[in-house]
Amino acid sequence: MTGSPRATKKRKRAWASPRSATQARFGVDATALSTFAILQLGVYLLMQIPSGVMADRFGPRRMLVAALLTMALGEALFGFATTMPLAVLGRALVGLGDALTFLNVVRLIASWFPRRRFALLTALTAMTGALGQIVGTVPLSAALRGLGWTPTFLGVGLLSGLLSIVVWWWVRDQPDASRERSTSPVSVLADVRTVFAARGTRAGLWTHFATMSSFMVLATLWGYPYLAKGLGMAPASARLVLTLGAATPMVAAPLLGLLAGRRPDLRGRLIIGVTGTLAVAWLLAITWPGGHLPAPLAVALVLFSVVGSAVSMLAFDFARDACPPERGGMASGIVNVGGFSAAMTGSLGAGVLIDATGGHYDAGSFQIAFIPITVMIAIGAVRVTMLLRRGQAGPRGPVSRGRTIHEHAAPRPAAAPPGA
Repeated sequence: MTGSPRATKKRKRAWASPRSATQARFGVDATALSTFAILQLGVYLLMQIPSGVMADRFGPRRMLVAALLTMALGEALFGFATTMPLAVLGRALVGLGDALTFLNVVRLIASWFPRRRFALLTALTAMTGALGQIVGTVPLSAALRGLGWTPTFLGVGLLSGLLSIVVWWWVRDQPDASRERSTSPVSVLADVRTVFAARGTRAGLWTHFATMSSFMVLATLWGYPYLAKGLGMAPASARLVLTLGAATPMVAAPLLGLLAGRRPDLRGRLIIGVTGTLAVAWLLAITWPGGHLPAPLAVALVLFSVVGSAVSMLAFDFARDACPPERGGMASGIVNVGGFSAAMTGSLGAGVLIDATGGHYDAGSFQIAFIPITVMIAIGAVRVTMLLRRGQAGPRGPVSRGRTIHEHAAPRPAAAPPGA
């Protein structure tokens, strides 16, 4: 009997995961459900440079409080929502708060810690966020099963509100009384142009563009269908490869950050090597005869993408060295645009091309679907190589100097008079 207690219990268990619970609440299919993820990522991407500008103008403490309160409001709306428009608005607010968070934490790191620890702490920040997204699904699923939809998301919103109080009470923009905020009377657009003109900012942007996007395309959407359906790998093996790949940056990124802090001169060679290897790996994937890339090469593609994801954290290191502290948020925002724009374009482009080829998840369809991400990684590899090969410094700013960001604000000593 469909109305028996046992059947009801089974239905409750069936939507215990956040994804299935969302589908059950709003009565949407998987395609409509992807709107939430795309919207949140789109808002995050569009707000990167404005978030950096606000971090520089108002300080990270105020902006982190605003971010947490915005996410609290978004989670509350999502909890009360029974229709798609209100749910979409809630997720958009969560994406907005998310966009304001990472850059302001990076700016706090730049103000509070010495230069040699910046890459390590930036990597730890990014990996902590990624780990929270993975691990957080377990308590969220348990809360949905035990408490229900509205209490669960109201609880998440309440937690964000409480964290905003903690940040306001304990966090300070910098350890001393000096202010590292942008007080320039010039327009924001002029500030953005100035920051983007710094070679280190552009090197960071193209590094992030070429290294972070690869694994995001595989890990978030297309990795499992490609390995299991396109290449015929056993489902358990495909899941194992992607799970190990998702876990590896948790260790690799902090180690690379530690290395970059101690030997900043190695960053350029490391990034050029990784981006070049990534470009070659993806070119093999889209040109291999018949599309059936051998399993060892497919695993290598995932492995190289994982290494690229870890190396992508060094992109913020370049931007920090190239810009003064009062423009650090803006520089980080420009860098962050690189990887997320490439990942979003690559993921959506793959979906469009698979549909255009008949919607078959076979090897040949994936070869065509992966052309956009391959082209973007190749372009990124060429651009970052050109920027890093031009030398340690140039007329538009340093690329890989291992100095403290506070040195940018220090006045240069006056030149000695001729003949002195």
